[in-house]
This record gives sequence, structure tokens and C-alpha cells, in this order.
Amino acid sequence: MTRISLSVAAVGGAAFGGTLYAASAKAPAKDPPPIANYWMDVATASGMGGGMAPGGRPDMGQIMQMMQGGGASVAHTLDLRLASRTRPAGAGEADHFIPAVLQMGPSLPLITPVREPPATSGMPWQQPKGRMLIYWGCGEHVSAGQPTVVDFSKLAAGQAPPGVAAMAAMAHAVSGPSGAPGFGRWPNDRDHRAVPAGGSLLGAHSVKGNYSPEIGFSLGNGQDFMPGLGLREAGPLPSGASQLTWQPAAMATGYALAMFGANPNNDFVMWSSSKSATMPALDYLAPSEVRRLVAAGSVLSPGTSQCVLPAEVAAAVPAGMVTMIGYGPEANFAEMPKAPKWVAKVRYKTTASVMHGMGGMMDGMGAAEADQQQQDAQQPPVKKKKRGLGLGDLIGAVPH
Repeated sequence: MTRISLSVAAVGGAAFGGTLYAASAKAPAKDPPPIANYWMDVATASGMGGGMAPGGRPDMGQIMQMMQGGGASVAHTLDLRLASRTRPAGAGEADHFIPAVLQMGPSLPLITPVREPPATSGMPWQQPKGRMLIYWGCGEHVSAGQPTVVDFSKLAAGQAPPGVAAMAAMAHAVSGPSGAPGFGRWPNDRDHRAVPAGGSLLGAHSVKGNYSPEIGFSLGNGQDFMPGLGLREAGPLPSGASQLTWQPAAMATGYALAMFGANPNNDFVMWSSSKSATMPALDYLAPSEVRRLVAAGSVLSPGTSQCVLPAEVAAAVPAGMVTMIGYGPEANFAEMPKAPKWVAKVRYKTTASVMHGMGGMMDGMGAAEADQQQQDAQQPPVKKKKRGLGLGDLIGAVPH
């Protein structure tokens, strides 16, 4: 019986092997993967994020505007990454040659980062304190079943809080390469200049190095930095809810907002603009993924220009940081349609932030400051007494 079973198995194996060989012989050969992948992440930040861009020293009025989401401060940033399957013979060298209108010289160096062992923390696990309150949705009032409450005192060590998993990023976010046999990145230790506010990306781009084929592409209309969103808190409604408004960006594929804060009861509060208890990724997303999330109600449509922070959320956290993202388009390039030696992806986003609950306070401070300036102008100058350090002194000490 054993010999018969083995014979049958051998015959069956031979037949399967022949079938597999015949199928593989008919299958078309797959194209080899590209030698080099180039990622170009293009970001715009406005509000508090834009106002804190390098190279400036905000005064009191500018800080007040930034905390309310106002002001004209907009910061542009680039994140450039070149990943190649080819290892350089010696030291890796690569540069991204940029259009003159970017106002950053002829090129940006793509430097291979020094690999360091990951830092380890010797701190023992500690039981979190307080609670987490999770809210969601735009509107004057929250829907039934809110908030999801997570009591940290009732969680065992390492246990995932119920409800937090639902708030995790439900979007299929794709990050760019972080390493390869040949790898370079900008900004880096050698060059981390701020992108000029008036710089433009439009024009011809090329990437040349000793570990990848030469890459070349051009950016045209609709492929420059996205505009700032001008996110503002328009003020409280009679219900206690708060109106959040912004300027829609023509390039945007959708929007998402979130707020994080705490209250005197030691509660940590989270809120998102999603229609369900989910937190979309507040980072680059492919346009196809954004369309899926808009259809699911997790992301606001590209024509949206306002969202009401529910009264229950405003009451739960009197002051908190509201952040938002306008997801942008993507531009994809390749050496040739079939079996390219290189491919390149350019991704766009625009973000903004505003301090919820600071609008009325800042308005009062602004009026008081204006009154004081008018009184000072009407009085003869007097010698000021020496005093302690104030906020203005700290602002003046900021390097620029």
C-alpha cells in the first residue's frame, strides 16, 4: 500500500509540476521594478504653524492673530527623498536641481543620513490617569452615544482602550521611502534652509546622483504650493457651539479637522470632523483614498468651507488646539510607460491650526493694547521703571 501511495503521489506531483510549468511558460514576464524612486512632499502651513516658520520674530499682534488663525503668515516646506536599488561605489552623492523661481539657488543636496541605533527608554510603564473623551462630527450638538469614555484607571498594563481603535487612522496612508541601498534626503544636517515664502515650484526639475539614473520632470499649472487655508474660529453660537471657517483651496480633494485638549478634571478630549468615531490620517493621502473617505463621511468634501464644533465639545474642553488638513493632488512621473528605470511622485497638502477658546480673550487683549497705545501717545514720555521679564521680553529674545 505504501509503494502504491508513493507512486500515486509521485505521478500526481509530476502532473502538478507539468501543469505549473505550462502555466508559467504561458504567463507574461513581469517588468523589473524601477531602479530609483523619488518622492517629493510639498506642504503649506498657515495659522499658528505658518506663523512659527523659521526666520521671523512675531510681535504681540501677530501672535494674537496666529492664535485666532488670522494673519498672513504661510510657511512652505519640502521633503525630498531619493531611494535607489543601486548602492554607490563610494560616498553617495545626489542633488535635486530646482527652478530659479524657488529662490533657493541651483540645487538642494540629497544627503544620506547617518544611521544611529534607536533610542531606548528606561522608564517603566506607568498607569495613565484620568479619562479620555472621544467626540466626532460637525454640528451644533453631538449625536447620540457620544462621547466614548475611556477610563485609564480601569485598564490593565498594555491593554488597548476600547474605542481608541476606532479613532485610529482608518485611511490607507502611504509613507515615502525611509532607506535603500542608495538613499538621500533633504532637508538634512548640511542644508536645512527655510523655503522662501515667495518661492515657486513651477518649472523643470532634475535629480542627478552617483547611485541612480538621472531623473527629470516639470511642474506646471496646478502643481505649485497649495494656498493657506486661513482657518478661523468665527465665535460662539447661542447654543455654545463654535463656528470654524476657512478658505477652500482649489487644489484640495477634501478636508479633515481634529481637536485635542484637556480640562481641569484631568480629562483628555479628542474630536474629529468625521461623521463616525474615526480619525482620518492628518497627512498626505492619495486622491483615490480621499474620495473613498469623502463618500464614507470620514472626510469633508472639497467645496466645504465651515464646520461647527459641537457645544458639548466646546464645554468639555474650553481651550484646545484645532488642526485641519486640506488633502491635495498627486503628480506621478516615469522615465517611460513600460519598465521605467525611475519613477517620481509629488504629493501636496495644506494644513492650519487655531486655538479654540482664545478668540474672545485675544480680542480683549487687542483692544486693551490699542487703548494703552493711544494713552501712551497722549502722555509725555517718562522714564520706565525696571521690571521683571514679561511675554514681550520673551518674544524679543527669540532668535531670528
